[in-house]
Formats: sequence, structure tokens, C-alpha cells
Amino acid sequence: MNILLFFLISTVSSCFLRISPGVMSQGLGGVSITLDEGLTAFHNPASFEQAEYNFTLSRWLYTTTMFSAGASYKNNMLGINYLSYGGIQGYNEFGNPTDRFTPFSISLVLARKIGLFGVSVKGFNEKIDSYTYYGAGVGLSSYIEFEKVSLAAKVDNIGWEFTSNTAIPLIIASGAKFSLPENIDIYLESKSPLWELNIGIQYRYENSSFLFGIQYLKPDDLIDGAEIDFDISDLNLSGGVIIQVENYEIGYSLMWTKLSRAHQFCVKLTP
Repeated sequence: MNILLFFLISTVSSCFLRISPGVMSQGLGGVSITLDEGLTAFHNPASFEQAEYNFTLSRWLYTTTMFSAGASYKNNMLGINYLSYGGIQGYNEFGNPTDRFTPFSISLVLARKIGLFGVSVKGFNEKIDSYTYYGAGVGLSSYIEFEKVSLAAKVDNIGWEFTSNTAIPLIIASGAKFSLPENIDIYLESKSPLWELNIGIQYRYENSSFLFGIQYLKPDDLIDGAEIDFDISDLNLSGGVIIQVENYEIGYSLMWTKLSRAHQFCVKLTP
């Protein structure tokens, strides 16, 4: 059996469901549930505002590439996400090369906004060498908008991976958006049970939006009962820019982590 294969199955399987695609989301430090950038099927169906179509390409950590597409129309949303980890050379227990393989994950999300609430249903498939995994899950969300403040909450990935008979990574998120004078918006968001904090600032000037963000990810507790102190290297910094040209928006964002640099490019159409 391939040693690297054991590692991939234990660390990669279903973890991609935690990823929040989108230039705006990444540029704002991973904020998602108070956004509407055409990917609301993934972020928060309850935050839907207008018909949009979004195409996003992401690249980070060696040859890892992700393509995301979203469509929103009349309170109905569709999202497709494809993640490829690139070609990987396998090795056996003696250190001898075996076959190369390309792990990938793909998911499909259908969602709908119902009043102040949103509901989503997703199905996904992963393939790691000769191993194939299937699963499904649902999500529930809400979004309330006041004059200068918006509040949102979401419970996502309530579901199961059928092949290994395990629960998929649950996400419980809450967040707020504050609209300030001078075209400035501030975003705050937290996620659990894997503790994550997201802070983002958006500044709009004429036909451009400038994004700045900080993401804090609490390291996994690999030893039961161990105390993990805060370390500055656990902070991920991000930024981005979105330019609007008539009905189109073209965007780029970068997230800087201690392991890699994540780049995202997008084109969004508002009919």
C-alpha cells in the first residue's frame, strides 16, 4: 500500500468542503456569509440580492488548482466546485516509486432563498488514486439587513461521506457587516468547531473595490489536552482588488500563509 496514499486519505478526504471560494471572500480574510458575489450557493443563500454569474480560478500550494462557478437567479442558486491537487508520485513502504496519480474533488450545490433564510443541498465526489468517495449534505442559513448593519448565521455540511461512513466537516458560522461612511465596509466572522476568525475591510472608490483581510486559524490539537498558544504565524493576511466595467467585474485576490500563497482570479457578470 502507498504510504503517501494513507496520508492523503486521512488528511484530504472531505476537507475541501471547508474551503470558501471567491475573490471577495479570500480578499476579506475568508469572510463569506455576509457576501453576495455570485457564489451564494457556497457562502449563504439567504444573502442573495440579484442575479449574478461568477467564474473563479484559484491556485496555491504547488500545483493545487480549483475552479468554481456560481449562478444566482430569482432566489435560486447553483454552485460547482472542482479541486485538483496535481500529479503526485506515489511510493511504497520501501521508498520505491509507484504510479503517479491526481487526486481531485468535485461538488455540486443547489440552494434557495426563502424569506430571511436559505437552504442548500450538496453532493460531492472525491478520487484519491484507486479510492473513490461519495457524500451529501445540507446547509441552513439566515441573513438580516438593517440600514448600516447586516447579521448572518449558517450551519453547513450537515451530512455524511458514504464510502467510509463518516460525518463530513461541520461548519457553524456567524458574522456581521458594518457599513461606514466614506464607502468603507467592515466584516467580522467566526467559525467553529475548528476555530476560525475572519476580519475584512472593503473600500470602494468609483468603479473599484479594494480588499484587506486577516484570517486566524487555530492549529489542530494533535495531542489530547495539549495547550496551544497563540503564534503570529497562525495569522493569514490577504488583499485584493475588484474592477467593475459596465455589467462585468474582474477581480484578483492573494492570501499569504506560512505554507503557501493562494491566488484567485474571477469574472462576474450581472445581467
